[in-house]
Parts: sequence; C-alpha cells; structure tokens
Amino acid sequence: MINDYINISRSLIPPSACTVFIQIWVDVNMLATNSPEKGCFVVDNRNKYSKNEGTSQLQTYVASGTKVCWSILPIDPQFKGKLAITLINVEFAYNAPPLPYDDNLDLWTGVVAVTITLKNIISNLTFSYNNGSTSRTVVLPICTTPYVS
Repeated sequence: MINDYINISRSLIPPSACTVFIQIWVDVNMLATNSPEKGCFVVDNRNKYSKNEGTSQLQTYVASGTKVCWSILPIDPQFKGKLAITLINVEFAYNAPPLPYDDNLDLWTGVVAVTITLKNIISNLTFSYNNGSTSRTVVLPICTTPYVS
C-alpha cells in the first residue's frame, strides 16, 4: 500500500529550495549483521540546532515554514544494494508532507508546519535495505521541534 502511495505522490519541492538537510548515513555492514541502530548516523547541516548528531536519534530544531530535505546514503561506496526511505511518519506536522522527490526514493522533501503548538515530533523515519538475499526495514526516531523564527 505504501508503494502505491509513493508511486502516485511526489514532492514538488526541489532539494535546491531546501535550507535544512538531514542525512542518514548507513553502515550497510552493520545492517547485514542485524545491528541497524549501531550502523545509522543521522546528521543535519546546522549542528547548532541539533542534538545527538551522529547517532540514530537526531533531535533537531527547525523554524516553522522551513523546507527540509532528507537523504539516505551508504557509508560503503562499493555498496551495490538499495537503500530507500519508505516513510516519514509526520504528515500532521508539515504543510507539505514529506514525500519522495525522485524515483530512487533516497531523497525526500517537505515543509515544516507553521505552528508553535507542536513539540518534539517523533518522525519515525523508515527506510529499507536490500542487498540481494538480505533485506531489512529500519525505523529511526528522529525528533523534530518546530519553532517560530
């Protein structure tokens, strides 16, 4: 069902219009050994507005109305499998809900809602890993706190 939704819905926000970039770096070797939490490192491009950067539990403060881009990347440059974001579970917290920007599903964009009543929104970013005979689904608790600038 999620794939049907993704196939018909794409974000109209180009990554070049975003000012906040959240990247999920994945150690694919850790995924292959059933340790996904230890192999995921989430960062954003504004470290003064984030906590727990470089862990699987990024907490970031984002101004309401900000365009955000999420991307997922393997740490191993020789990785030939597939990493794809499958869901960013925060539709209620965004004016433009996070949706995939491209067909590779490794790049999503959205706009943070204009409100000060939302606090500590757990995004639960879900991604899939497929490397031939091995596949996994991983959920990361990325906390986003909107603020009015």
